[in-house]
Amino acid sequence: MINLNDLSDGNRICVFIRHGEKNLNDFGLTDNGIQDTITLANLLCTLKKTIEIYSSPEERCVKTATLINNVVNGNNQKIIISDVLGKPGIQVKDDIEYTKLTNVMKCRDIYKEWKEGLHEEAMNNPKDIRDKILTFFEDTSKKDTLTLYISQSGTVACTGYSLGLVDYKADDEDWVNYLDGYVLKLWQ
Repeated sequence: MINLNDLSDGNRICVFIRHGEKNLNDFGLTDNGIQDTITLANLLCTLKKTIEIYSSPEERCVKTATLINNVVNGNNQKIIISDVLGKPGIQVKDDIEYTKLTNVMKCRDIYKEWKEGLHEEAMNNPKDIRDKILTFFEDTSKKDTLTLYISQSGTVACTGYSLGLVDYKADDEDWVNYLDGYVLKLWQ
C-alpha cells in the first residue's frame, strides 16, 4: 500500500494505484479487496486533504474508486472516468494489436518484453508514455489537492517505469500489488 508519509507535502500530489483485490470469478472485488479499499480510504481521510478521484472504466477500478469516494467525499464528488487509465490505457498504441497480446500472454509478461523493446506495434514507448502521463497529471491535478488515479496493474507498471519511479518485475513476488503504485508530486 502507498506510504501515507509520501502524501503529506507537495503542492499537487498525484497518487497512481492498482485497484483492490480482484475476484477471479467476475470483474468485481473480493470481500478482502473491498475491506482493504475501505481501510485505505479511511487512512486517506486522516490526511485532511481534498481528494479527487480518476478511474479507469474497468469495473474493478470503478468499484475501488467508488468505495474510496464514498468514504473520503461522502458521495459529494463525482469520480472521473478516463480512457487514459484503461480501455485501452495510456500504454496502448494499437488496441487491436494489444488485445492480441493479452489473449495469449499475462500482463506482467507483456510488460517484461515491452521493457526489452518488444511489442512496439501494440504499445507506446516509455518516452511517449512519460510525456503523455505527465501532461495528463498536469491537466488533472490541482493545487493543494491529492489526486488519486486508479487503474490496472499494467498501466500502473508502464507509467511508473516510464516516469523512472518504479521498475516492477514480472515475477509474482514483485508485481504491482493491489492498492499499491506510486506517488508523483508536482510543485507548480
